[in-house]
Amino acid sequence: MMNMNKTMIAMVMSLIFYFTMMISPVAADYDPPLLAVATDKEGQTLVYGPPIPKLPPLASRSGSKMLKDVLTLTPKTLAYTVKSGDSLYEIAQVFGTSTKELSSLNGIQNPNLLSVGQELQVPNVANEEIATDFTIKQVLNADLTAYTAGPESTGKAPGHPAYGITASGKYVKDQHTIATDPSVIPLGTKVYIEGIGIRTAEDTGGAIIGNRIDVYMNDLSAAIQFGVKRNIKVYILEDSKAASA
Repeated sequence: MMNMNKTMIAMVMSLIFYFTMMISPVAADYDPPLLAVATDKEGQTLVYGPPIPKLPPLASRSGSKMLKDVLTLTPKTLAYTVKSGDSLYEIAQVFGTSTKELSSLNGIQNPNLLSVGQELQVPNVANEEIATDFTIKQVLNADLTAYTAGPESTGKAPGHPAYGITASGKYVKDQHTIATDPSVIPLGTKVYIEGIGIRTAEDTGGAIIGNRIDVYMNDLSAAIQFGVKRNIKVYILEDSKAASA
């Protein structure tokens, strides 16, 4: 009777052990052998099972190694500097676009009037990747809104002594400035916002609390059209040299 109880206990223990192995976060291709129950010469019940696999460190399992990767971007546009003898038509041909698209993208009224050294934005038709000087320090999700320097966002009109001046003391810049909660993203921090690009935290706002970011735009209609974008992935960046120091 006692041996029967021992056998039952061993069977229960083996099942617990087996199911524990099944739900452990081991490699996907790990196939644990079945457990076995046997009795030795002295009548003692023995349970045979696979060795517990050695798990990788928590850091590597959590994906934190990704946080040191150099940020690689696939921008929508690339910068091109006009050289002597260039024409808008030739530039369009080289980059697989049209003179109409280049004119619209760069606000060019007369395609025949290009200046040597002038910087143009050209569509990244080939989806060319660019490695930056930044590494990824942290990743978070944030809700995005947009604002302007005008009274509709700041209560200040052109001519006001503080018009266009951010909480950091710098002037707002389109495609550069964002307002953040400094307790989440400190002022001066560079971030990469998916679908928007690299921006710098230079401003704050009474309604900008927690994981919320206000993207500065020059154009009021563009800011209104931007609306609210929720759960957008944001990469907190740091300079590669600082990260490796």
